Amino acid sequence: MILLPALALSVLMIITHTYLGLHVLARGVIFVDLALAQVAALGASLAFLLGHDAHGSAALAYAFGAALLAAVGCACLRKIADITTREVIIGCVYVVASALSILILSRSSVGMEELKTLLNGNILWVRWQEVGVIGAVYSLLVAAQILLRKRSAVLAFGKVAPGILPPATLAHPCASQGSFGRELLFFMAFAVVITLAVQIAGVLLVFALLIIPAFSATLLAATPALRLALGYLLGLMGSVVGLWLSYAADLPTGTTMVAVLGLLPLLALALRPLAGLVKARRANLLS
Repeated sequence: MILLPALALSVLMIITHTYLGLHVLARGVIFVDLALAQVAALGASLAFLLGHDAHGSAALAYAFGAALLAAVGCACLRKIADITTREVIIGCVYVVASALSILILSRSSVGMEELKTLLNGNILWVRWQEVGVIGAVYSLLVAAQILLRKRSAVLAFGKVAPGILPPATLAHPCASQGSFGRELLFFMAFAVVITLAVQIAGVLLVFALLIIPAFSATLLAATPALRLALGYLLGLMGSVVGLWLSYAADLPTGTTMVAVLGLLPLLALALRPLAGLVKARRANLLS
């Protein structure tokens, strides 16, 4: 009864975050999700300093506003051709946002406890009502991404291909100078997803679910649809094991899930020879 709502929320995050994670990997802005999550946490910290409930609607509004501002900056990063420069800027945003959050919350006697909550989350105590609201919002965003998938593919990969995502090859940063407006819409949707998730799951788990399953899947599969499917499978497996382990060993849920998800790339590397054999056997059968 306790774990089921947390599992339902994890499934919702896996569905949306894995798709977004594949696009982030293709865009060459790997840590943009971590920076956005920390900026959203900074907004919530500011609301807490001003006397609002750290988990109330006002804090959510502050977090969303901060994440939207960061999303505008992320959309502008496409004008910078050098990937290293992009990552340096994103890293600076993350570090400064983290430092400001610590400074703000240090002004309160319970601020450090709130900072710990923002990092680790409190997914174990999510309510079904919150799961329903997040599910409804995520459904709208998924529908929008499906409708705009070809344009998003051009912006992220520089070309369009059949399937859910284009071929899983990293395009040059300037391969496609897509519309700033469409790029901004993508990062605004990204900001919505991040803001809703950070309030409950915490910065660490949000980042882990965005990047680790998607990256692990890229180690095993070459086609976009298969990468997405494997990302879903790996993310679900890691989340279930993490939730069970936190319950069985009485460990913090969010950080335990992150630790288990961190093993997925190692699992993917171990399975790569098997994936190669399956691919070779399939090629022989087709020939």
